[in-house]
Amino acid sequence: MMTEHAKTAALVKGMVDAVKIPVTAKMRLGWDDDNITAPDLARALEDAGVAAIFVHGRTREQGFSGTVNLAGIRKVVAAVKRIPVIGNGDVTTPESAKLMFDETGCAGVSVGRGAFYNPWIFAQTRHLLATGELQPEPRFEERIRVMCRHLDLMVDVFTEVHGCRMFRKVAPWYSKRFGPVNEFNKKVVAISSRAEFHDVLERYLRWRQQFCDGDGQLLPRYAPPPMVASFMQDPASAQRSSIPVPRGPVEVW
Repeated sequence: MMTEHAKTAALVKGMVDAVKIPVTAKMRLGWDDDNITAPDLARALEDAGVAAIFVHGRTREQGFSGTVNLAGIRKVVAAVKRIPVIGNGDVTTPESAKLMFDETGCAGVSVGRGAFYNPWIFAQTRHLLATGELQPEPRFEERIRVMCRHLDLMVDVFTEVHGCRMFRKVAPWYSKRFGPVNEFNKKVVAISSRAEFHDVLERYLRWRQQFCDGDGQLLPRYAPPPMVASFMQDPASAQRSSIPVPRGPVEVW
């Protein structure tokens, strides 16, 4: 679809004409580095009547590796005349969201993986954009509180057994920022009840104390490294190992 603009525009126009709600489109920058087609496709879709464009700053060939190309997103922003362009790709911290705004001129940013490990990213980003002040990461106790609240809500919506089974993949998202977590991750992926979860959590909290100081804070050598977006790293360090994602068409990020 990114290489056959006329056909894609005709398809999208048919959708725009068929429904009463706004239609938006999400695309990558292109097929590969030699075929950066997003600016031309964005113009074609604007003419077809889409209400907004979301653009991931990598090519299809890159997958989810390598550096997000902010200059490429900026070209898409410049290509359209009336509709907003929302930048996407590796927005994992408030600083990376602000940089994407500043470097691309986009109307908004779309957060994906960053929200799995840091649900606070939205409030933190709004605060940074409004005040210029970067808030500290949530304390461990706050992460635990929100994780438990997340489970409670899933149980309320999906029933206890199904909610807990679904939570098996959610809990390791939170634990990504806990520091040493092997003991927790091995057990939480087998829970079937809220009581089992809290038993696993209590055991983990006792086990985790060996890595903490007298105030219950992680010793520096055990603290997780800060999350840094690919476009804020040195190019040599932007290539990172894959990150598991929820089941779907793409198995890893």
